[in-house]
Amino acid sequence: MELKATSVLLLVCVTFIILTSTEADAIPNCCLRVSKHIRNDQIRSAYKHKIQHKSGVCDIDAVILYVGKKQICADPRVLIRMKKLEKNHKPKRT
Repeated sequence: MELKATSVLLLVCVTFIILTSTEADAIPNCCLRVSKHIRNDQIRSAYKHKIQHKSGVCDIDAVILYVGKKQICADPRVLIRMKKLEKNHKPKRT
């Protein structure tokens, strides 16, 4: 009887762990190295960026630029260039 109760409890625990975990939690998507030479046109054409901190799951600080279907892992100093490019960008008049 005790073996049955232990087996059921173990089955419930394993099921709970499987249901609450996701693939993203199991294998994090981290930049392993960064590129220090990013062209201005790549920065301008990035439609989104994300900041990766080494204090989290990943080992290095990085800025992930989403350009087209690619992700570019850039040195965090690229954020300064991004701000300068945004500041100097003048929208076209229609």
